[in-house]
Amino acid sequence: MGAIGPSTLASCTPPPSATSAGDLTLWTFADTHAGWFKQMATEFEQKTGVRVAVSLIPGSSIFQQLLINLKAGGLRTPDLCDIEQGSFGRFLIGRSVPFVDLGPRLRASGYDKQLVAGRQALYSWKGGVYGVEHALTPVTLFYLRDAWAKAGVDPATLSTWDEFAAAVKESFPPNVRAFPIPPHDVVLRQRGGDYFDAQGDVRLDSDLSVDTMNWLLDLERKGVAAQPPGWVTEGPNPGLWAEFRAHTLTSLVVPDWYAGTVASQASDLSGKWGACPLPAFEPGGRRASCSGGTGLSVLKTSKRQETAWRFLEYSMLRVPSVVKQYKAINLYPPFIPAWSDPHMHDPIPFFHGQDIGALYADVGREVPPQYQSPYRPQLTSQELSPRILDVYLRRRSPREVFDEVGRAVRARQQRGGSVG
Repeated sequence: MGAIGPSTLASCTPPPSATSAGDLTLWTFADTHAGWFKQMATEFEQKTGVRVAVSLIPGSSIFQQLLINLKAGGLRTPDLCDIEQGSFGRFLIGRSVPFVDLGPRLRASGYDKQLVAGRQALYSWKGGVYGVEHALTPVTLFYLRDAWAKAGVDPATLSTWDEFAAAVKESFPPNVRAFPIPPHDVVLRQRGGDYFDAQGDVRLDSDLSVDTMNWLLDLERKGVAAQPPGWVTEGPNPGLWAEFRAHTLTSLVVPDWYAGTVASQASDLSGKWGACPLPAFEPGGRRASCSGGTGLSVLKTSKRQETAWRFLEYSMLRVPSVVKQYKAINLYPPFIPAWSDPHMHDPIPFFHGQDIGALYADVGREVPPQYQSPYRPQLTSQELSPRILDVYLRRRSPREVFDEVGRAVRARQQRGGSVG
């Protein structure tokens, strides 16, 4: 990062802080989160007299703004900030993490036992817990009900991937594929792996990771998975949804929030989906994965850390608030006590009235950990992303590419300064 001049600070400083010394400031980049936080702020003020000023800052700039303001001595940093999981690693390089370790407070109140441990791994580093995750983000199987019913198969009864692959080949026409090939990291986490381990060591080039990539490529070779044009590099596009309408694709391996993606890009498919656990890799194995996430953190620069914690606790660690959050942002929570609330089991029109809360409560405790590292952004964005298409197109082997990326990230780790 280069030198910071006055003009840079002016352009990167967010809206003014609240005026009262007793007020809190909170930044978020998601408009749905902002609306819900404002609702919580109104309730919190009524109960405590403390106002919370919520600022919505574009996701393209919020974390750079925060890093610059921290580097400038904490100038006008918020008391609380939503941190997207893919950007969290950027805040781990330095002499200390700039967020308050919430671990002691979580343990003292028993909240650590009430939050899904795998999700909290996203905001944990070297024994500290630096945020509370908003969403469970469970990855399950979305499937077109009509297509599978016509084939005479209930995908929920296919308990292993071997059974699933056999059913697809035996029950669907030769031109039909089950789904666009799932992301490597999602399937790797289902198998208990990840790109880093709990200590922050690179595991992308582990035997399990390489075997998982080869397994995915083999699914395509066998005619179970597909690579629609643009899917690997760009994600969903009109051509993808056309294949679902034609029933040449019938399923998706995706997190809960992907229902919003489908509804916004292919609204005519809403109401036609069911959802069920992923098939396991072995009988009795894990039937879910995870993808994505955002956590709320308290800044060390805050002069009102205890009050900020009280607002976080009120908003994210109480059943009534968590249920309101679910209704507002449509993301299933990782706060286990809320799962039995009747409102979490309302029929969901997107899933043809299915009680999707029952599914996510069933697999919720199986959601695997996703580990952090200061070098995770480098691994995913700078090193792996430019090379991964060569793997999917079979121009280079998974072993060759993953080893190359692993070496590059380890070299950067060795050159880096103190971390965490």
